Amino acid sequence: MKSKLDVVKAANPILEIQFNLRDISQMHPDIPKVFPTGRFDPETQEAVSAFQKNFNLPVTGKVDFATWNAISKEHQKCMHCIKPPQSVYCYPGNMYEYKKGADGNLIYILQIILKNYHQRYKNYPDVRLTGVFDEQTEEAVKQFQKFSHLPVTGALDRETWNLLNKINNTCKLYE
Repeated sequence: MKSKLDVVKAANPILEIQFNLRDISQMHPDIPKVFPTGRFDPETQEAVSAFQKNFNLPVTGKVDFATWNAISKEHQKCMHCIKPPQSVYCYPGNMYEYKKGADGNLIYILQIILKNYHQRYKNYPDVRLTGVFDEQTEEAVKQFQKFSHLPVTGALDRETWNLLNKINNTCKLYE
């Protein structure tokens, strides 16, 4: 399913070129940033010329077939570096909660996230990376639940997991 922006860009090829050039300029600083207006203005022509020069195309400042294809191809390459990687969804749909004594890859991931919290915020307890939901992990989950105004059970349920991940991703605790 296409986004609203994709529909608008398809209706206005100049807008599509401008968005693509703007994205490409993040990876190629010698290509000027373009503000997408939908009009082929002097800034767009300058960015097209810089792109053509950079990619060994005839420098005309016009978007011909070869330039269009080169911009589209380079845009796809750049988007792999610009867009964040896809998330890994690993909370099993058939499990309601995990408690002390559980083990496996999900618990290991939980411990990594809890360790990220500890490294960023010293009032969160540290945990060992064992893959086993031990007492230390339970205490860290309880602390998170308390600080997040969730029911303090020490168990990893979906509500706790979703909030842990939301904060982890929003605050980029993994960086």
